[in-house]
Amino acid sequence: MLLKICGITRTEDMAAAELAGAEYTGMILVPGTPRFVPRERIPDLMAATRSKKVFVVRDMPLDELNVLVAEFRPDAVQLHGAESADYARNVGGAEVWKAFNLNSEAALAEAEAFPCALVVADSGGGAGRPCRWDLAARLASVRPTLLGGGITPDNVRDAIEQVHPAGIDVSSGVESAPGIKDHLLIRKLSERISI
Repeated sequence: MLLKICGITRTEDMAAAELAGAEYTGMILVPGTPRFVPRERIPDLMAATRSKKVFVVRDMPLDELNVLVAEFRPDAVQLHGAESADYARNVGGAEVWKAFNLNSEAALAEAEAFPCALVVADSGGGAGRPCRWDLAARLASVRPTLLGGGITPDNVRDAIEQVHPAGIDVSSGVESAPGIKDHLLIRKLSERISI
């Protein structure tokens, strides 16, 4: 079961995520959002851990994204906007993931067909509420899926048992405030995933 701790803004939270066994750590590069990481902070965060890094973007111009990927070499780019299949195919130098607001049959069909290495079943960027786990379970049965949206240490076992995802993507569920991770909650979540 993969674990991604997303929305990391501090080096000490990067280290705590790695210590707890998170394979992936995510930085949100969407200006105006509570967990936004400005470009000048990226090098320090990248250097703080050996975990695989994920850049989370929303409708960033493709040429701008490809410049960032070439400069910083993240392991994956997670698309959270209205990016097209052609956009995804033209991201260079990193694995492409795509998040879907999984709340309808139409969203499920789009997620099943989208050209990317991994899909993220979400409820709508940073909302902190679960997506439809019945749809997420169907998605996870046909392609590698990370389950996000409202995951906490309290509900992660139920989520895994109902959805059977390839992994868990969590941000607000392990925070004391937006962008400030609670290291105890990260450990608790990791322990419950490992049961």
